[in-house]
Amino acid sequence: MKIKKWQLLNWRSKNETADLREADFVAVGKRAFYRKKRLEEVFLPSMTSAVKTEAFRGCKRLFRVEVSSEINVGIANEAFAKCIRLHEVEPFYMLSVIGNRSFYRCRALKTAAMGNDLRKLGDEAFRGCESLTEMTLPASLKSIGSAAFADCTELARVEMEAGLSMLSPNIFRGCISLSEILFSAALTAIPQGAFRDCSALSVLSIPSGVERIGKKAFFGCTRLQSLVIENGVVRIDSKAFANTPRLREVTVPHSLKRLGFGAFGLGKRKDEEKITMYVDNEYMRRRMKQQLILCGSVGCVRIELVGKSLEERKRERHRTELEQKPVHLTDEEM
Repeated sequence: MKIKKWQLLNWRSKNETADLREADFVAVGKRAFYRKKRLEEVFLPSMTSAVKTEAFRGCKRLFRVEVSSEINVGIANEAFAKCIRLHEVEPFYMLSVIGNRSFYRCRALKTAAMGNDLRKLGDEAFRGCESLTEMTLPASLKSIGSAAFADCTELARVEMEAGLSMLSPNIFRGCISLSEILFSAALTAIPQGAFRDCSALSVLSIPSGVERIGKKAFFGCTRLQSLVIENGVVRIDSKAFANTPRLREVTVPHSLKRLGFGAFGLGKRKDEEKITMYVDNEYMRRRMKQQLILCGSVGCVRIELVGKSLEERKRERHRTELEQKPVHLTDEEM
């Protein structure tokens, strides 16, 4: 074991367990445990504040890392990448930074309970973590990297804490078991490819805080059947809901102004396979018909008016005016 300037530079033992709780260092250095083939368990000192780049990369038998931490810990790029048996890192809630590909392809990792001190989540941080089943994104996150949870094939539930205002492109792409999404009310946009190929998703409600749904955001969600877009969404970008053959119902808000190319697919569908787009007034029906023609989705969608027609609204206003007119006055007195 080599320690210099409060940093563990190298661990040379061939033991299966590295019990370093009594050692004097605050950081695990770059490649300190790189590809240690026999290593299974690691216990780090309580003052550990950083695990540096590729520190444990490729430790294929490593299944547990414990930090009896009293301070927040930063995990650098690829620190645990390809530790295919790693299923436990404690305490996870003490992590403040998770770098790019930190837990890339940690197939056995079952839990990643993030705390409210987490500020940054890097690109592909948990990509390919096939054993993760649920995830809660804390409101404290200020930066989320691209494809952070892509290809987490067992991930079934995602919750976003109130206050979380952004996601990243392709963040949950290829999460084929994802069936439940609890959006944050503070979320302002759903970026490009965020839920692409999430084929288990069947019912979806976009909250009112979201103004834009990005390119191919829900492309390939092949089991999606019902979609409610709450008032507030202004724009749906190209192919956002393309390749969703089971989608049959879409509720459209007044705020929607623009549809991108092929927003709901291209070409034509049979009548029984068409998407029914529900609007609640005549003006929205006309505007959506124009938008569907412009974006090329007119052959995939039919529009139905669920509110009252213009004539019905006029008759209602006229009736209201008559009801409010005092009956003891003549027309001349009015």
